[in-house]
Parts: sequence; C-alpha cells; structure tokens
Amino acid sequence: MKGRGRVGASRVIFTYAVLTGWALFCLLPLYWVFSTAIKSPQEVTAWPPSFIPQTFTLENFVDIFTRSRTFGIPPFVNSAIYGFGTVGLTLVVCSLSGFAFSRYRFSGRGLLMFAILFLNMLPGLAKIIPLYVMFIHYGLYDTRVGLILLYTIGEIPLGTWLMKGYFDTIPREMEEAALVDGASTFQAVWRITLPLALPGLGAVAVIAFNGAWNEYLNPLILTSSREVRPYTVALSAFAGEFGQVQWNYIASAAVVSMLPIIILFGVFQRYFIAGLGTGAVKG
Repeated sequence: MKGRGRVGASRVIFTYAVLTGWALFCLLPLYWVFSTAIKSPQEVTAWPPSFIPQTFTLENFVDIFTRSRTFGIPPFVNSAIYGFGTVGLTLVVCSLSGFAFSRYRFSGRGLLMFAILFLNMLPGLAKIIPLYVMFIHYGLYDTRVGLILLYTIGEIPLGTWLMKGYFDTIPREMEEAALVDGASTFQAVWRITLPLALPGLGAVAVIAFNGAWNEYLNPLILTSSREVRPYTVALSAFAGEFGQVQWNYIASAAVVSMLPIIILFGVFQRYFIAGLGTGAVKG
C-alpha cells in the first residue's frame, strides 16, 4: 500500500511539474511582450536584455496613437465593427441552424452537417482567389459589409456544431410544455430554449469575435483603403513605418490588440467554458 501511495504521489508531482512547465512556456512570450511595451527604447535595444524592466513608461502607448500615420484608433474601430457585426450575424444563423439540426430529422441531415464542417477545412489560400473574384463581381471589395459577411460564413460551421450539441442537452419536453400552455413555436424557443442555451451562445460569441478580430489574410487581399482596413493590416504596415523596427512600439500595439480579447474572455469565461465543453461533448 505504501508503494502504491508513493507511485500515486510521484505521478501527481510529475503531472503538476509538466503542467507548470507548459504554463511557463506559454506565458513567457506574453510576459516578454508586456515587459517590452513598458520599456524605454534604450532599454529595449540594450545588450544583454533585461528580463525585468529597469524603467517604466507609458509613452510607447501614447506614441503608437499619435505619431503613426498608418496606425491609431480608426483601425481598432474597424476591427470592433467587424468583430461585433460578425458576432451578431453568427449568433442568429448558428442558433437557427443548430436548433434545426438538433430538433428536426430530415433527408440528408447527416450529409449536410458533414458538408458544412468539411468545406470549412479547406485552406484559406485555396479560397482567396475565388473570393477576390466574387467580391469584385458583387461590389463587396473594400467594404465593411463584405468582410462581416465573409467572417460570418467562416464562423458558421463551428458555431452550428457547438449550438447543435448544446441544444441536444436541453429536453424537448420543456418546449412541448410551453406549446401545451398556448405558446407558439417561436415563443417557446425564444422564452425557454434560448435562455437555457446562453452558455453555448456565449462560447460561439467569443470564438466568432476572436476570429474576426485577429483575421489578417482576407482583409489584406480584399481591402485597399485605410478607412476600412482592420488593425491587423495596419499593424503590418506600422512595423516598418519608422524605417528600423521599433520593438517597443510593436509590443505596445500587440498589448493593445490583446486587451479586447482578454476582457471579453474574462467577462464570458464562465459561459465560454460551460458552452464549449457541453457542446463539444454532446456534438
């Protein structure tokens, strides 16, 4: 018994050691970015580099919004528009499609579900030329509406799969009871099913916003004006704006770009974990 106890304790210690090492491996680059963002330009280029900042300054954050001609607030506003627009459309489409796949049995249901997931697996580079032609043909090139529609289409497959799995966990009897009490199908879904599916909707919302917020290739190819380009494209141009790369500015811009995702995940963390876990297991 003592031997088994020692083996069990050794496994626990080994597991925690591996997890701690992996956490440090993942957090170290983030720490370096955050520390670089608050260093002075002289300290950033000094050798050997300082792991702990010797100076603390917020001038880097001020400079990226005041000195740059390619960066600033407008690209972040565009990214926010794309993010929240994508979230709104994705929630509407995925809640309807997920409910349909969960509650109704129709011919070709399994094949259609497989096709939705399969088409999303195609590499982005394989789709960029047809997308470019379509955007030019339909007048969507260099427009915010075009990018929101494109981002939404990219998030629908995973969102549908997650919502279908989450709706599967909600008993149909609750909707049937509402119908018996005189509610319409829409009222039963709106007042009973959707409130219970909030964790799933929260998970889909976070995933959709993150995908739209961090998208780079499509807006790089499908836009040409600064007025509609998101922060990701502006950031790539900002990297070489001052000739030599200013790593303190790049790090500051990276920190600012991460804040919305961190805040969003912090607010919806409980719903995200519950919705993603339940939808993935049942789906």
